[in-house]
Amino acid sequence: MDLLQELGPLLSAEAAAEAPGAGVDPADLEQAVWVRLLERGPGPAPAEPARWLRRAVPVSYTH
Repeated sequence: MDLLQELGPLLSAEAAAEAPGAGVDPADLEQAVWVRLLERGPGPAPAEPARWLRRAVPVSYTH
């Protein structure tokens, strides 16, 4: 399965859950996480994509 297809639904759910507490729009939080994934560069995908995503969502607006 494509990484984007695999993470898309999970990211939407995580962003919807975390956004109110962060005071941001869920779509903005999703976008921040996709940018973080792209910033990883052309290397291999995270070894555990779902785990990486769950860690990435809450910290996307702390930088």
